[in-house]
Amino acid sequence: MRSVRGDKTKLYGLIWGIDNKGVTVSAFEDKTEQLETALNFRIDRIELCKKSTCTRLYVTPRKHDRPTIISPYNEFFAKELSKLPNLLCVGKTGSGKSYALSVLLGIYAKYIPTVSITICDYKKSSFAQFEDTSNFYGYEDVPNGIRAFYQEFSERLAANDEERNKQIRVLLIDEYGALISAQDKKAADELKTMVGNMLFMGRSLNMRILIGVQRADVEHFKAGARDQFRAILALGDLSKEQRQMLFSDYKDKMNERNGLGEGYMLIDGKGIERVKIAPIRDFEVLNDTIRKAMCR
Repeated sequence: MRSVRGDKTKLYGLIWGIDNKGVTVSAFEDKTEQLETALNFRIDRIELCKKSTCTRLYVTPRKHDRPTIISPYNEFFAKELSKLPNLLCVGKTGSGKSYALSVLLGIYAKYIPTVSITICDYKKSSFAQFEDTSNFYGYEDVPNGIRAFYQEFSERLAANDEERNKQIRVLLIDEYGALISAQDKKAADELKTMVGNMLFMGRSLNMRILIGVQRADVEHFKAGARDQFRAILALGDLSKEQRQMLFSDYKDKMNERNGLGEGYMLIDGKGIERVKIAPIRDFEVLNDTIRKAMCR
């Protein structure tokens, strides 16, 4: 053991620095279950330090093994979330998906100065309170909202203007699967192409995509586009098929029964995390923060 320090991303998390003596990360991962049992810790992720002789184990003592809270008030974790370019949120009806999307938008609005948010709410229910803003599109108008956002994406791509690209723009498409399923083939292909192009190339332009779906079926995305999400938030209990599809490397760790607003988050390069969406103390303040970002 070289060092032990607190993990700022978790209330009770620890980071162990271990002299690996040439043992690879994959070898550590193969022994995860035995290590967790022997040490009475949950191992959240394992990574190699810059100095290859040291391996970091991110662990949580079993007595403090609780979900990470997603909230605008959990400052460190919220700031980390606000840096992610694209995020997919999956959850059945009643899982708390729409509530979680509101919290995520609130995090973007609070921690990204001058961010501009566009909401495309296909069912025109969860975000109808923003209907009076210029950046809200509901039901049949949703394709126009995606086209408007894509126009900005295309202009940024052509202009390569660093100053213009500084402003972060976020597009939320809620009930994306229902939207695509309701279109004829030509319209569906057009939407999938636009969304796919933005997922593939939007990061350098500060154009971010946040998508909410009940099922993340591959046919709703352009080939390879679904793999461009840097984070996947799954709420409630996913089917075996969805766990295999979205969390293939971590599906055996998804053993907890999840209540409303509970689930798992997979962040590219950081592994899987059990999470809970925190109740918001004053939702009117949150909505006001989002509304201001939608009027930019």
